[in-house]
Amino acid sequence: MPSAVLGRIRQVLDQARLEHKARPEKTQDVAPSDPSATDQPATNHKESSDATSSKKPKSTQELLYESRVQQRAKQKEHLRMPQEYWPADAMLRMPKVFGKFAQPDDAEVAKIVLIGAANAGKSTLVNQLTGAEVSIVSRQPQTTRTRIMASSTVGNKQLVFLDTPGIVSRAGLRRIARGTVTAPWLTLAEASFAILMLDAYKITEKATFVEDGLFDHFSRAKTIPAFLVVNKVDLITDQEKLRLRVKHYYDQYPKIVGEPIYISAMNNIGIDDLKTKLLELTKKGDWEVPAYVTSDMSDLTRVEEIIRGEWFELMTSYMPYVITQRNVCWEEANVLYTKKALFKKNGPDEP
Repeated sequence: MPSAVLGRIRQVLDQARLEHKARPEKTQDVAPSDPSATDQPATNHKESSDATSSKKPKSTQELLYESRVQQRAKQKEHLRMPQEYWPADAMLRMPKVFGKFAQPDDAEVAKIVLIGAANAGKSTLVNQLTGAEVSIVSRQPQTTRTRIMASSTVGNKQLVFLDTPGIVSRAGLRRIARGTVTAPWLTLAEASFAILMLDAYKITEKATFVEDGLFDHFSRAKTIPAFLVVNKVDLITDQEKLRLRVKHYYDQYPKIVGEPIYISAMNNIGIDDLKTKLLELTKKGDWEVPAYVTSDMSDLTRVEEIIRGEWFELMTSYMPYVITQRNVCWEEANVLYTKKALFKKNGPDEP
């Protein structure tokens, strides 16, 4: 694995260790008790033979235990892992749960969803607003596959961001998983405010079927207030053409608050002004997470996302989308031993 990727993983984990995480105590598999191990009075050969012939079948617990032991033995033999390491448990992928935590009496919060076409720069903006690598970023569209929660706390105000997969056109519905397609619309119900993102280069130089469909849907069915944020303005030379295109979308949705906001998320242009405007949206209410937390994503998931982002950068065409990453070992210790296995849609393949 490239040293640059390992460095990013270490940075994410170091930051995550500063965040509170309520963990259940680790449990070890314990073999079911053997009824035959208890002290029994001595019996003659005939009685012993009768007992053997009338032995009860194994319980479900015993069968499950034996199956799990055999499965782990096969995994170790196949992967040739040190015996003290085991494949990651599914619980390690669950979002972090914080329980009760300290917050000011005058706490304020705003929950903001980011909506836009694929590659509009939503994930880059979330990372800039939180100051952390929460969402992975690549040149490939649809890098973000699920809803991702991120947060930034300033004083008594907390901003909770919901990053979503890019909106797809009707032509792309058959090529994208249903969960990825519906995630943006389902996430809207969680938020009190929206950021509608436009790609400045795309709306001035390319087809805009997705953007047209997005604003048509909002104008007919949505009432959530929103900022209109135009990203990648540093790529545009014809500012008048951009202004006219932005006005076209601005006029379609009456719930847009204020004037359009022009930024470059990649080059950190206009981010501070946007964050100042977002902080003005907060209302009295309990925080979602402690002040020092930037995401509720588990450490294991964040590492897997970083590695998945590297595959999106290294591969082209359809390849990043048909490869599934499976973590086969995860151990939180002074020495981290990891090994990854890649599987294509139709079967195993070599990395």
